[in-house]
Amino acid sequence: MPILEKIPVGTSFFRPAEPLKLESGSELSNMVLAYETWGALNEDKSNAIVLHHALSVSSHARSTDENPDRGWWEEMIGPGKALDTDRYFIICMNNLGSCFGSSGPVSVKPDSDHQYRADFPDITIGDMARSQRLLVQHMGIGQLAAIVGSSMGAMVSLSWAIEYPDDMRDLLLISGSYKAYPANIANRSIQRDAIRMDGAWQNGSYTNNSDLMGFRLARKMGLFSYRNSAEWNRKFDPKIDPKTGARQIIDYIEYNAGKFVNYFDANSYLALTGAMDMYDVTAPYQSNRAAFQRVTARTLIVSVASDILFTPQQQREMYDELISAGAKPSWIDHKSDFGHDAFLVETNAFTAYIQDFLQ
Repeated sequence: MPILEKIPVGTSFFRPAEPLKLESGSELSNMVLAYETWGALNEDKSNAIVLHHALSVSSHARSTDENPDRGWWEEMIGPGKALDTDRYFIICMNNLGSCFGSSGPVSVKPDSDHQYRADFPDITIGDMARSQRLLVQHMGIGQLAAIVGSSMGAMVSLSWAIEYPDDMRDLLLISGSYKAYPANIANRSIQRDAIRMDGAWQNGSYTNNSDLMGFRLARKMGLFSYRNSAEWNRKFDPKIDPKTGARQIIDYIEYNAGKFVNYFDANSYLALTGAMDMYDVTAPYQSNRAAFQRVTARTLIVSVASDILFTPQQQREMYDELISAGAKPSWIDHKSDFGHDAFLVETNAFTAYIQDFLQ
């Protein structure tokens, strides 16, 4: 077995009765979505917010009584916080293809006793949105108060807003894009090559996920792109440590990459980054304008000036497309040295942005 599913304690599961039809033409039988919720749904079910997560995390965005482990957006969810659980019912679903409880490469194939591994069908960002919409409908929610997404999560959010424009009143996109850009595709392609060229990968049938040196290298490349050189230069001493013979930055990257490959599955990483490479919300439409005219939600786009992964150009072009389509989105240019990870680090600033927008 490559890796056991790292399902957070307290996770709930949704299993629709029918197979999910994928954009590739395949069907996903026995689909499962893992999710967590915070707050309470009001009587008319009008206060729900869907929160979309980034590539490498799960549905566990905040600690709960069942699971006191820190969530990936711990400071942002709760009474009086950015996503105020006294006002809103927050839903965070683990994306298809991931390894934290939703259907993905580590799931067991129907009518078998083994995992999909590399045989998991190709999925798209649109498939993720469609699967999650089934859960929202199952909950009896007619219209969401908002959809909030960051990084890959912003891709899912925008896809949902274009395909199902009546499903939400507000849309908040942080450090996202409306399509896959060449530099991002190149970055992810090199990471996937590093995984596949590792002899231990064995065409996806590896024995121990943490033994994949190619996966470890891929994660190091990812970590480098999440932050900005200004932060690296401020945070780490460039000199060689006389005790260890290493440099702080190398130790930091090595430690975090090692930690990651111990809990994230390599085949899931390939599936998700592949979906990101195929992403373009305008592809099914005759023009960009035709796609963006479908967005009816009040929209806020947040861009991080120092982001070298999802560069400000990508958010600006998304903003301009909405303007050209007749929308009136709001824009925030967040100044930071923390690069792409700013929304995870500078929670005070992002709390203010979200509270102001939602209120």
